[in-house]
Amino acid sequence: MSLELKRQRLELACAKLRELRQAEPQGDPVAHDRAAANHLTTTNGISRPLADRYVAVAKEILAGATAVDQACAAPELLTRLSAFDDRFGASFMVLPHHVEQILKGGKHMSRRFRRWGDPGDTFAVKGKRFRFNRVEQIRVGDITDEDIRKEGYTSREEFEQMWVKSHPKTVAAGKTLDPTGMCWCHEYEPA
Repeated sequence: MSLELKRQRLELACAKLRELRQAEPQGDPVAHDRAAANHLTTTNGISRPLADRYVAVAKEILAGATAVDQACAAPELLTRLSAFDDRFGASFMVLPHHVEQILKGGKHMSRRFRRWGDPGDTFAVKGKRFRFNRVEQIRVGDITDEDIRKEGYTSREEFEQMWVKSHPKTVAAGKTLDPTGMCWCHEYEPA
């Protein structure tokens, strides 16, 4: 992930917040933050916790007196955006047994429907830091046997059972694992 793309996301967050504040100067700041984060999520395909981080930094920039474009390019702000904290790391690991698998070194990859970070970004699970070394969007049907082992499963059947179990709304709607669907592959290692 280039710092340029992070800068573009940050500028988008600043622009959306500014637009919301101008349209509704007496509006609810929390509602503005939520709307800006939702805009980033839909525009960039990133997770809500990741979008929230961009909005938090954008608020700091808008509260300052410096030019937005210069502030968005500040290396210290971009570095802060690259570091998750325990709260985001915990929410990234949806199932409790995944947390234990990661801590024991048996899980090095996770799939999500949204992008949770970028290569080089770090997150923590119970105080232990991990770094994303690969983040890419792929078709569900292109998941390899090696990917399944990195996910912490011994067989495709076991992986598919977990997938269905962790998406109960989809299963309740009569859908199963859709090989043509898209997902984000997040591969990570201890930082």
